Amino acid sequence: VNTDKGPLVKEITMPAGKKFEAGKIASFTVDMKGITFKKSKVYNLVNSLDDLTIGSEVIIVAAKSNVALSTTQNSNNRAQAAVTKDNNSISDPGSDVQVLTIADGMTSGTIAFYTGTGYLYAASSSKNYLRTETALSANSSWKVTISNGIATIKAQGTNTRNWLRYNSSSSLFSC
Repeated sequence: VNTDKGPLVKEITMPAGKKFEAGKIASFTVDMKGITFKKSKVYNLVNSLDDLTIGSEVIIVAAKSNVALSTTQNSNNRAQAAVTKDNNSISDPGSDVQVLTIADGMTSGTIAFYTGTGYLYAASSSKNYLRTETALSANSSWKVTISNGIATIKAQGTNTRNWLRYNSSSSLFSC
């Protein structure tokens, strides 16, 4: 239920005999006692490296598409997940969007992207692999630069396929 104070959320089972049909009105009562307003989680465009502080949470979003890095780790890349951009913000991305926690990288001036189970890393010099590893390495230590609201992200290890990018022709994130 959306209100002027924000959304109220409660999962229910549709009552027996009730259904939604196009062009018809369906009504039933839901007890909202004890339900509190859901706080929106808003992710804003990072315009400065000062915003990438240790412990902060970020999502990686394609600059020219309405997609973000997904929680789905394929064997050699990451899937995309749909997002809705509102100017320079994304509110309440879906559960399929990977929220990353910023950690210290291994080398000076780098950060790591912690997924909750490991670190994103550039996994090859001959293939465009983006994988998750459990232990931090130089290949999971990323140098980030920001220009005109666009971040470029480059792993600092020995693997040379090391630019984290969105591949729009394959609809995935890789290096």
